[in-house]
Amino acid sequence: MTIDKNLPMVVTGAASGIGAATCRLLTESGHRLIGVDRTVATSFPGTFIQADLATPEGARTAAARVHDAAPEGISGLANIAGVPGTAPWRTVLGVNVVGLREITRTLMPLITESGVIINLSSVVADGWQRNIDALRQFALADDPEAALDTIASGEEAIDDSYRFSKECVRLLTEHFAAEGLPRRIRVNSVSPGPVATPILDDFKRDHGADKVEGAGELLGRFGESEDIARVLVFLTRDEARWVNGTDLRVDGGLTAYRNTRTNPATEPSTDGNQGVALQQ
Repeated sequence: MTIDKNLPMVVTGAASGIGAATCRLLTESGHRLIGVDRTVATSFPGTFIQADLATPEGARTAAARVHDAAPEGISGLANIAGVPGTAPWRTVLGVNVVGLREITRTLMPLITESGVIINLSSVVADGWQRNIDALRQFALADDPEAALDTIASGEEAIDDSYRFSKECVRLLTEHFAAEGLPRRIRVNSVSPGPVATPILDDFKRDHGADKVEGAGELLGRFGESEDIARVLVFLTRDEARWVNGTDLRVDGGLTAYRNTRTNPATEPSTDGNQGVALQQ
């Protein structure tokens, strides 16, 4: 079950934030890397591919370039690229769901036996199974573009496209985990709480500055990119060989705090802040 470090690991969203931290830790662990990002990395310890994952065509083009760079195969895929809910809803669903699905689907045959896939979800997706029918209809649609058009007629996904997108990631994690069993490809997701990344201000605008800052005050600090990256890297290791098809919440205890309150949606917290949700 040990991952083959002679083959490169593909990391999307590699140019900054959690993706860049993950690449640094993977390199320190002896992994070869192929990075994918819309933004060009200032420096990268491996092969870098500039690509936009907002459309199925963009994701498949990126996957084809990965294949050209590593025709011998890859050891795994870390889907870290994502956009916040302040972006147009089609972009949010395009990058966070459609792009993730298409690059995973296209690269899966290239992943060696006993390889890994790790997706970045969010603590906002904890109740994803309550919405499972809508998630399946969109995330598993044969025609992603037609599915986006269908979504346009609904209110929920557009009004909270980020949450919906990360719920889709949870569904796709289980879907690909089941698909990968015959080749022993492990597929898991990681769900961060609030993290001090370059897009933290976007989450403040999307979810409300008071809620986001209240979460940081409650926890003593925001998470750091490396806090999340260390868990992502753990999932590539042999110690995690029996972890498959699941989600690891990495939020400093934020969700546990909310879940143990009488009415987490409305009851004030002990420090005067209202209930806090959050993000990647």
